[in-house]
Amino acid sequence: TGFLSALLDCLQGEFSRLGYAFTIHRVCREDVEALRLPLSFDRDKAAGIICIEVLDYDYCSMLCGLQIPLLFVDSPVTAMRGPLKADFIFPDNQSNTYVFIREMARRGKTRIGFIGEYLHCQSFFERYMSYRNAMYLVGLPCREEYCIIGNKEGVAAPTSEEYQEYLEESLSKLKSLPEVFVCANDYVVFDTLKVFKKLGISVVWLCGFDDAMEAQIITPSLTTVHIHSHIMGHSAAYLMVSRIREPKLQYRMIYGQTSLIYRESTGD
Repeated sequence: TGFLSALLDCLQGEFSRLGYAFTIHRVCREDVEALRLPLSFDRDKAAGIICIEVLDYDYCSMLCGLQIPLLFVDSPVTAMRGPLKADFIFPDNQSNTYVFIREMARRGKTRIGFIGEYLHCQSFFERYMSYRNAMYLVGLPCREEYCIIGNKEGVAAPTSEEYQEYLEESLSKLKSLPEVFVCANDYVVFDTLKVFKKLGISVVWLCGFDDAMEAQIITPSLTTVHIHSHIMGHSAAYLMVSRIREPKLQYRMIYGQTSLIYRESTGD
């Protein structure tokens, strides 16, 4: 995605400036299942590891046991399994969800739902929980049938087409539609829009998260939460280098600022 590309570019520049080489290693599904490091990774030459969207809890636990400075950019959901011994950086997944739902309530929108596999990653989980909290705080009912928070049953890593099949099945079961859907990220919105088109739905407002490049060029243009990738990149580099230099620091969790951008998908 555009966010990740900008983040990687920033990390490359920051580490080069600080005198570190920055190499990228892809963790494939076979590596995750076997709990092994990529063959290209040389443990003896690694001053630290940054995991970007490595989301399998057992694999992340294995990495935590390597005794190498470790930073997660997003992570698996830790709420039910306990914290991981590492540093973390996330976008602010909560503040603008509250702002958005409060604004929707001000505009008279009382039926608001959520779409996104809430256990996919910590960020999705936080966005879903902040949606529920915001609905409570503004005094709106959180109707469970409007929370489409799963994925295609029995499929470990569903494709976009398989996720759209799940969405179509879930949306078709609704006796009534919400006025607004908050979506876990922009790509969930893009899949949702394809299903909406197939089902002939055109009256539901949508809000995404990430501000992907496509968010401005799709029709309607997408209301979304922009992640400041350069802020995230600089903060991630700081966290990693400080951990390398002072390995006994307490573990830290940092949230980077986000910005809510209103566009046509909410009538703006």
